Amino acid sequence: MNKQDIGLIYTQYCDKVSRFVRYKIYNPIDVEDIVQTVFLKVYSNLDQYDETKASLSTWIYTITHNTVYDYL
Repeated sequence: MNKQDIGLIYTQYCDKVSRFVRYKIYNPIDVEDIVQTVFLKVYSNLDQYDETKASLSTWIYTITHNTVYDYL
């Protein structure tokens, strides 16, 4: 994976990440901010992603879970 793939990653996972965040956070503005933060973290750390340790979706959901946890 390289940083040029972020558009494809965003398209593939944005709805799923948004649904997960909306399940935990009820303020729509906060949901948007958290989703944006998740994808900024994904972009910033994409070079650290190791496909031998976890699938991309697991990695993104871990980032999402941790970001929601930090918010709460």
